[in-house]
This record gives sequence, structure tokens and C-alpha cells, in this order.
Amino acid sequence: MKHFIVFFLIILPFYAFGQDDDIEIDKISGDVVTLPPVVVESGRIDKKPKRTIMSDTISSAVGTGGDPLRVLDKLPSVGVLNDFVGILSVRGGGPEDNIYYFDRLPLGYPFHLYGIVSTMNAEVINNIDVYPGGYGVEFGSNSQAVIDIHSRSRTDRSVGGKLNLNPVYSQGFFEGSIGNRGYWYVFGRRSYMGPLFELLHVLLEIENDLVTEVPRFWSYQGKFVYQLTKTHRLVVNALGANDVGELNFTSDEVSESELRGPLSLENPFDSQGIHFYSEKIDTFKSVLSLSRSFSRSNLAYGDGYLYRDSESVFSLRGDVQYWVKFPKTLLESGFDLSILPSNLVSVGARPLEEGDWDFDFRLKQDGEKIYTDISQNIHRIEGYLQATQDLFSAFYTDIYATLGIRAAYYNLTDNLSVQPRGLLGVTIGPEKPDTVGFSLLPVDLRFMYGNYVQSPRFYQLVLGRDNFDISPSHATHYVLALEKNLTAETRVEVAGYYKDLRDMITYNLTHRRYENQRTGSVRGIEVSLEHDFGDAFRGWLAYSFTLSKRQDSTKDKEREFMFGTPNVLSVGLNYKIEQFEFGATWQYKSGVLYATLEDRERYTNPFTKNQTWIPVYGEIVRSSPYHRLDLRLHYSIRSIFGLKGGLTLELWNAYNRTNILQVRYNANYTKEVPVAQLPLVPFLAINLEF
Repeated sequence: MKHFIVFFLIILPFYAFGQDDDIEIDKISGDVVTLPPVVVESGRIDKKPKRTIMSDTISSAVGTGGDPLRVLDKLPSVGVLNDFVGILSVRGGGPEDNIYYFDRLPLGYPFHLYGIVSTMNAEVINNIDVYPGGYGVEFGSNSQAVIDIHSRSRTDRSVGGKLNLNPVYSQGFFEGSIGNRGYWYVFGRRSYMGPLFELLHVLLEIENDLVTEVPRFWSYQGKFVYQLTKTHRLVVNALGANDVGELNFTSDEVSESELRGPLSLENPFDSQGIHFYSEKIDTFKSVLSLSRSFSRSNLAYGDGYLYRDSESVFSLRGDVQYWVKFPKTLLESGFDLSILPSNLVSVGARPLEEGDWDFDFRLKQDGEKIYTDISQNIHRIEGYLQATQDLFSAFYTDIYATLGIRAAYYNLTDNLSVQPRGLLGVTIGPEKPDTVGFSLLPVDLRFMYGNYVQSPRFYQLVLGRDNFDISPSHATHYVLALEKNLTAETRVEVAGYYKDLRDMITYNLTHRRYENQRTGSVRGIEVSLEHDFGDAFRGWLAYSFTLSKRQDSTKDKEREFMFGTPNVLSVGLNYKIEQFEFGATWQYKSGVLYATLEDRERYTNPFTKNQTWIPVYGEIVRSSPYHRLDLRLHYSIRSIFGLKGGLTLELWNAYNRTNILQVRYNANYTKEVPVAQLPLVPFLAINLEF
């Protein structure tokens, strides 16, 4: 009972969904639909520890093929694992630390086939907000970094659309207005990767029989917006995706016979939501959402091994912002009530785990596969309160602060967590909006603190021996950030950060269960510089240095985090002249970690009596540094047969650098075998707009 009392104390503040006596909709001339969310301008008080990428930056990004999420690794301290896998590491964290939202719906997974292309359409994205750490209590849900994606809610045409054709997939997008009150769009994508995989074994020396079923994927999105009154807006949206594929592993890939055979993959997810927006400028903004999501991960491989987990999420989420003595004080409050029916089936298998260089997914006892089939209704209750206040303003010095607390209850572990977070900022110097030339003032300096709790995953509680004594993982963030507009066109940002990671959950091979046994730390600094000259030129530079460490148990030595990349330098530019647009991006980063071979030993299976070689690993080292130049040329077609569109040519890895993807070993563990990432790849896409 005490958990519910604390929760209701947090969500008790009045949620003003607002009434407006004047419910007439202003008439708008022409076909232009104006349904923007109300953005309250409040000076210092609205500062958030986030980075925002707008749609025009996404559409002109180089080396991404127009993909909206591939542009994220151009941000400092945000990187992808390699050219093929789109797993994001944000400030030295792992993929399990990130959560993705698309218009308030949870995104099941961000990339098709772990990195081929993202699962959403770039055409509808208005902006992407990235909260890399140290953010406030408005976000929770078991994460340390948030990628919050927003699609647009209006158009300037009655009906329109766009088609995209490229060597990997085709997609169609259609949108339109509903009088002067509403907006809609639908989007669909389908892959056709057969010809590409016929070339892969030539380009990358992949065996002909490795791919037995060509990977395929599809995805869709849809949104409906209707302005009910001047104050209230209704939004209904849906999205979904699926990936399917199969590989065949022979003795060339795995030495043990029971691990040979097909590896099949299927990952469907879908989400739907109804959202009620209420907003009154200078007063309040609130959103109430009812959503349903489903996801399933299905892996079958080797001699009858299977891992399948599925989860549905039914969620009621509310958020409100209320301005007191505008713009001096901002109050924020919210809640999230979730029911998660979950099921897990395992036939002797568990998921991949970071840091295990000789990973063995098998779960066995006395030589037999351990069979698990369990269902559970999971409940999660979250609520938060947060206040932002202008504290002091005098002598060209403004001081502001944010203080918040988030509480979350998770029924599987019967755990109530309380997570305090805060921000203290100071702006020194007078505002100079019309200043021409270089200026040292004003400068904005912010210190952020955050406590973040991540609940155990369902599989960690039920696989192996009884694991219900597992507690949540904890992370504490400390961030110091500086922002400065050097000129009207040039902006610089510098941030230093430290993360203290405790009670992380990993599999204990000795006890055959998951335990809170890993600790870690992350420290780093990031610098970014941007320069814009109207719409014609944009240049940017970003550098980050990150040391991400993990200690797997008290008996193990501290090691580097597998997904961490100490040095990352990115340089880019975009230039437009009439119908042509040219772009170039160059990136340099530290090589990938791998375990060197020190020796090998004979191993005799006590049950089958089969003999194999097992490796004896030496030091963990990095491969040679990664660097790559990408070029882009786009030609806009203004009108041809009544259609608009464009032709885009990209060259990925333009000077054909041999970058190391990973280091494998031959069948007898006598030598290391480097595997290369993408070679020089031309990418051609045609867009037709009507």
C-alpha cells in the first residue's frame, strides 16, 4: 500500500486539460493547415540537456542514404558499432541504456536487420531530440539516454506524396490535409535484397551457402491529426515493422557440430496510440496518451536451440507543463501506468551478452538443454514532479535551476525506486541578438545531476536458477556543459561528464543465474562547432574522448567496454547552389576491441567424447583506427511531367579504406582472421514527389 501512496502524492497536482469558451476555429486561407504544437518561449527557463536535429539536416546528411537515424552518429559521443550494425552507444553506454520514442509511442527497435535502414520514414520527421544523459525526470522507463522522434503535424498541400527507389528497398509516402482542421499521412516500405546478397559474397568474401534465406523486412507508419477546438487536438498514430532472415552455419563458421545448421531470425513489432493534446499559450500544455505495443524476438539455431520472448505493453501516460508567473516558474508533472503481459520460451539458450569474448549461448544441466516456458503479467507505475525557476537576475547574470524527482514501482522485484535529478545554470553577459562579429558574451554554463534506475529484464529473472532476488541497476550522471554563440552564424558546445554504474546484471556461469555483479564508470569530454551561412553553406566539427570501463565481478579486472570508442572525430560540410547540393563527411575513430590469441587447448566433450580445440585468449587490444570519407551529390528536379523530385548519388568510403569489422580466428585457433567493413560503395536513389 505504501507504494501507491507515494505514487499518488507524485501525480496529485491538478492536470488542467483546459476549457476555452471560444471554440471557433480561425479560418485559414488556401489549403495551408496550421496545426503546430504551442511552443512557449520563456528564455533561460526552457533549457534542456538535449541536442536537436531538424528535418533539413536529416535530408542533407552525407553517407546515410537518407536514413534519419544514421545521422545521429555525427553527434559527439554518439556512435554506431560499425558500418553494418546500427547499435547506438551514447556517451559510453550500451544499447540497453537507450530508449526510443516516436510521437510518444515506444519504438520496438530502431533499425531493420540491426543496421541496414531505420524503421521509420525520414520524410515525415520534423525533428529528433537526443537526451544523451543528465536529463530531467520527464523521462524514465529504464533508460540513461533518450532518442525522442517527432513527426510533423501539418502540410501545405491538399494531397501529396513521395516515392523512393534504391538498391535495397522501395517505399511510398502519402499525406494530405483535412479541410483547415486536420492532417494525415501513411507510409510503407518493403525490401528486395536478393540481388544485393548475390553480390555480397564477391564484395566481402562471404560463402555462397551462408545466406539460405535472403533477409527481408517491411515497415509502416500512419498518423491522423484533428484540431477539435483552439485548445484541444486529437492525434491517432500507428507504426510497425518486421525482419526475417536465415543463415546456415557450417564447419567453416563453427567448430562444434551441435551449433551448425540454420540460424533463423524474426522480429515483429507494432504500436498504436490515441493522444489528447491540450495547450494554452503562456499557461499550460498537457498530453494524455493511451497506447498499446507488441514486440517479439525469435531466434532458432543449431541443434534445436530456441530463444523467443514476446511482450505486450498497455500504457496510460500523462504529462503536463504549467507556467506560474510566466515565465519565471515552470511546473511539470506526469505519470505512466503500464501493464506488460510477457512470455519467454527457451530451449537451452540465452541472449548475447556484452563482454564475453567466447560467448556460449547454451544453457545446459547434466548435458541436457534447460527448457523454460513461462508467462507473467508485469506492472510498472511511474510518476514525477519537476520545477524550473529563474532564481536570480542582475548585473548581466541570470541563474536558473531545475529540481525534480521520479518514482517507479516494478512488481516483479517489488521495488520502489526514487530518482532525484536536477540542473543548475548560469548565463553571464547581456543578450546581443543583433551583434555582428565575434563576441565572448553571453555564455551559458550548466551543471546537471541525475540518478537513473533500470529494472531487470524479464529473461534475467526467469532464465537459469531462481533469480527473483535481483535488484535494479543504478547509474548516477554528473554533467558540466557550456554553450556559446561565437557569432550569429557560429555556435560552440563543450560538455564533460562522469557516470557511476552499479549493480549491473550479468549471467554468472558458476551459479547458472543472473546476478547484480557488474560495476562500471564512464568519463569523457565532447566538443562541437557549427557554422551556418544562410541556406547555402553549413559546416560542423565534433570530437569526443570517452573512457568507458566495466568490472564484471569483484574477482575480475577492470576492462574497456566493448561498445565504447575512446576517440571520435567527425568533420562535415554541405553546400547548395541552385538545383545542386554537395556534401562531404569524414570520420575518424578508434578501432574495435578484440581478444588476441595466446594459445589453444584440446577439449573433450564428456557426453559426446568429441574433441575440439578451445582458444586461450591473451590481451584485449584495439584494431587499427577507423576512418572513412563519404561524398554526396543531389540534383533537385523542379518539374518534369508535373512531378518534382531528385536524384541522389552517394559514395560511401570514397577512398576505399579497409576498416576492421572484427577479428575472428581460424577453425583450429592458430591465427587471427580480420574481417573488413564496407568497401567503396556507390549508392543511387531516385525520389519522385507529387
